[in-house]
Amino acid sequence: MSTDRTINVRFFNEWGADLQNVVLKFSTSKSGVESDSYKIDSLKDGDSAGPFLRHYQTGMGSENFDYWYVEFVSTGQPSGKYWTKNNFSCVLDSDVDITREAHFWVGGTQKEAYTGFPEAGGGWEDGYDGTPKSDPKSDYTCYVSLDGPA
Repeated sequence: MSTDRTINVRFFNEWGADLQNVVLKFSTSKSGVESDSYKIDSLKDGDSAGPFLRHYQTGMGSENFDYWYVEFVSTGQPSGKYWTKNNFSCVLDSDVDITREAHFWVGGTQKEAYTGFPEAGGGWEDGYDGTPKSDPKSDYTCYVSLDGPA
């Protein structure tokens, strides 16, 4: 039997420029229909927004597909509209259940989006040290290259 859960997601701009018209969508459905959707009008470089509530399921019967989507317009270099593929999945499972907050960010150095999950008690999983960076090397949980510019 699946268990409904929620987690707070904080979004960080590590793009190297200010962002406009940021859209965040979170889905647990293979169909890609979002369960949670948020809009941020503008976000200065180095700033964060949120937390945004994200729903997910764990256990038997859950789909175990946790999709993360962001699109935005960069007003500096690199400039233009960027977005993640609809199938960027980073699974929220029972290991994440003790996490207080998830981090979701974009980094302009590699033009990628990243997720990282701080653990309860101040530890970090998968090598993520809890500080989003423009080019995190291997310091993240999941990542995807962004499409764009358009």
